[in-house]
Amino acid sequence: MHHLVISQTPYRISLGGGGTDLPFYSNERGGRLITAAINQYIKVSVSRRPLDKKILIQTTDVQFALSLDELDNEIIRETLRYFNLNNGIQVATFSTLPSSIGLGSSSTVIVGLINSISKIIGHNYSSLEIAKIAYHIEREILGLAGGVQDQYIASIGGIQIIDINESGKVMCNPLFIDEQNRSELQKHLVLVYTGKERESSIIIKSQKQDLKRTFEVYDEIKEIGYKSIELLTNADIEGLGSAMDKHWAIKKTLSKEMTTNNFDKLYIKLKKLGSPGGKIIGAGGGGFFMMAVPENVEDYLEKVKALGFQCLNWHFEFKGSHLIDMEVYK
Repeated sequence: MHHLVISQTPYRISLGGGGTDLPFYSNERGGRLITAAINQYIKVSVSRRPLDKKILIQTTDVQFALSLDELDNEIIRETLRYFNLNNGIQVATFSTLPSSIGLGSSSTVIVGLINSISKIIGHNYSSLEIAKIAYHIEREILGLAGGVQDQYIASIGGIQIIDINESGKVMCNPLFIDEQNRSELQKHLVLVYTGKERESSIIIKSQKQDLKRTFEVYDEIKEIGYKSIELLTNADIEGLGSAMDKHWAIKKTLSKEMTTNNFDKLYIKLKKLGSPGGKIIGAGGGGFFMMAVPENVEDYLEKVKALGFQCLNWHFEFKGSHLIDMEVYK
């Protein structure tokens, strides 16, 4: 039996169709997203405690408990409960990035946690099964608002086209982009960190008001997503920029929470520095802007730095959630 397992699970950036996986829309019209894992991770370590029955959780907070019900961290609590791990267990998470920044961190944690736990209890799940259980815990047991892309991309990795049909079935197909075009995308899609953390479920809830209008908006977003598949494959940075700009303009009409005046101003500034457009990664309201920069990327990065913002140097990660360390009882 394994008594210590550490998994590493990638964050993601959404590249098109974001939001069409929200159930109120996908159950009616079907959703399609393009999303990719990147080389920033959450590591989750799970180990048994051989000498006592306590539960120890170490995230940004540390908590000792004697029973699951005492645990404050609902994600870890309900995942442990799902697997009947009621005591004598220790869970720690380490992240390379701040949480709540729109890269899918809660789903990434659940996926990594399930992956680590499954080895502790001797189960071998496929990445799709892990994604499915993660979705079930996060959306159905905990009732956290959101779609399916985060769990699936964190689990599978790579660049994926994710389709959700009206009955909720999820299908993932890799999007093949040749190596040269991939490195073009990595260089010319600039991730600017805005430094504001946010709670996506609040923003998602505020989108439900005028349903007819909301459906029209997501129809358009899905349409732009279809178009961006070709733009991504050809690494058409200019085209991606204007597609994202259009996506952003439409998405903004959905919710007052989606963007503050400051964000709008910042977006306009970031465009002026040399970009046809970009989008907020995540439900909006904080985190990263992904800006398409067709030319003079170095120049652009300098200007962003001068504004006092940081950029994240990133590349695509083709490994989904995977184990990086295990210790076995001898």
